[in-house]
Order: sequence, then structure tokens, then C-alpha cells
Amino acid sequence: MTNLDRRTFLRSLGSSAVAIVLAPIATSCAAETLTATDTASIAPPDPLAVPRTKPTDWDPIDFNRRRGHAGAIPESYYPQIDGPDGATQHLGKHLPYVPALDAGAVPAGMIALMWGDPSLGYARHPNAVPNESNQMHGHWYDWIEIRKATAGEAESRRSDYPEWPGSAASSFRVFGGGDITGDGGKNTVYLAALPSDVRPGDLVRVHANCLTHGEYVDFLVVPA
Repeated sequence: MTNLDRRTFLRSLGSSAVAIVLAPIATSCAAETLTATDTASIAPPDPLAVPRTKPTDWDPIDFNRRRGHAGAIPESYYPQIDGPDGATQHLGKHLPYVPALDAGAVPAGMIALMWGDPSLGYARHPNAVPNESNQMHGHWYDWIEIRKATAGEAESRRSDYPEWPGSAASSFRVFGGGDITGDGGKNTVYLAALPSDVRPGDLVRVHANCLTHGEYVDFLVVPA
């Protein structure tokens, strides 16, 4: 074999070797990219996520039961919310509604809320200070967060209630008047701040926490 033939033969081997080495690398990169994409696409949704807008098939009882089992409600309350009267006596008891109050009872920029609408067959939510059966904490809503039910960015306002009945009379009203602690505190009306972008007739999301029984979410319309 001449020197010219030998150089031609070696160059042909070099080209083949490069092709053999590069092929597995290209295949490996493609496989890694596919795996990362597939993993991201099948990531499960957050079971504790709260919707910004009211779903067309919204069922607050079903939603709060499922979210409760994901950690929003204490495990000790599961037998009650899953029981035969779980919807009316326990989950419904923790859903907000707007009571009918006298004109001028609610300051501008606020909304009045109660829990457990009796017109829907729900038990009325009691309120209580710590007692023998609930020594660690009382039974009231310690915070309420309200947001306009819109898909875009929106202001969220949170109202805190560090104690009940407390000394801050501006935080509560009494439905029908009288002593706020009467009838097991069931006549307690919470005054919650509205975001600045909310107007009468707007749909808002109410997300609130009961000290004893966890978080609950629902949507309602701000009254005129």
C-alpha cells in the first residue's frame, strides 16, 4: 500500500469513528429532554390550591371535604364531615353567608358574614372561648381573607380576629341584638374588610379559618 493509499484509508477510519461516538450522545440528549418534559406535564395539582374564580360546577361541600382531607381540616374532624350529616351539620356550618342587617350596621368598605346559613338547612356556627372540651383554643374564625373572584391579578384583604368576643367592638355585630355570647355565640356577625377593587354586586372568594375545625372556601356576592 502506498503512502497516499494509507493516508486515505486512515482518514476514512477517523470519519467512521467520529460518527460512531456522536450518535449515542445525540440520542441520550433527546431522551433526557423527553423525560423532563413528560415529568412536568404529569405533575399532580396542589390539593390545597384555592381557585381564583368560581368554577362552573362549583360544589362547596364537595370541594371543602376534598381539600379538608388534603390537610385543610384537622384529621380529628374527618369522622364528622364524612358522616351521614356531614354536609349540613359540619361542612355547611362552616360556609359563609351574608345576613340581613339594619341599614348602616356595616361600615363602608366592609362586609358582614355569618357561618351556616339556616335557609339552606345548615347548622348555625357557634362561637366560644376556650373551655373544658376545647382547652387549647376557642371556637371562632381567627382570620378571613377576601379576594375579588377574577382570573387576573387582584388585591386580597385579610381580617384578623385574635379573640372572641374580644374588646374590639368594631370587629363584630350581634344578629338581632343582645349579648354576643348568647345562644352559644351563634348570633355573632363578623365584619371583614373588602379589597379596594370590590364593588356591590361583585362576586368574591371568601377563604377563612376556624380555630377548631380548619379552613373553608366559598364564593358569594357583595350586597348593595
